[in-house]
Amino acid sequence: MIIGYITDIPFVSFHNTDLTGIFNLPKFTLPKPSMAAVVAIMPIAIATIPESTAHIYQLDIYVNDLAKKMNSSKKYNIADKLGLNLIGDGLGDIISGFIGGPAGTNYGENISTMAITKVFSVPVLIAASIITMIIACFTPLVNAVYSIPTCVIGGLSVYLFGVIAAQGITIMMDRKVDMFSSRNLAVIAIILIIGLGGSFGYSDGMIPMFGMKLPALATAAVAGILFNLILSIGKKEKAE
Repeated sequence: MIIGYITDIPFVSFHNTDLTGIFNLPKFTLPKPSMAAVVAIMPIAIATIPESTAHIYQLDIYVNDLAKKMNSSKKYNIADKLGLNLIGDGLGDIISGFIGGPAGTNYGENISTMAITKVFSVPVLIAASIITMIIACFTPLVNAVYSIPTCVIGGLSVYLFGVIAAQGITIMMDRKVDMFSSRNLAVIAIILIIGLGGSFGYSDGMIPMFGMKLPALATAAVAGILFNLILSIGKKEKAE
């Protein structure tokens, strides 16, 4: 990011240089309940469950792999904490929603950063969250973040989202998913095309369907779950 920022200085104009007011608290707003909001959020809530589940499995794989490479015999049972993780996500969303904040989950970009840097320390993550909240209260620091050129942010996004996809492949390899199975290929294909095609085929990432618009990623997650259940009918699982 630093190299990209420095390289772009001669080619971009910086607009976020207003230094009027050094300290500025974020705007806090109370929620305004409505049925329209509930209907809009419900599919997204369903999508975050498999998303959070995948992230926990990713952390379990990467942390234990790092421990193994460091010749540690300790086993980190992170995947066993899935229930606590989902409860934490829910409580975090409730608190955030009551003060006008965005929905939160253990975002894939953060998991990617941890996998790239090999830093999985809980105290480091807590410190990062505190630093982020401090930055949000000081206008010059906020402007410094927003001054990062769009192309640099785009490059970072390509890297981080690519790592997310690679981590998904890692999970399938670790779980020994049969990639020769027509059933598995069908489920993967449906999720990829609906999710990616819907996100980039429509400017707002919303797929028009049945007279309404549905978020592409949430629709892909729900469709994947449903098709997996349908294609599993009559299939006997082998005993481990």
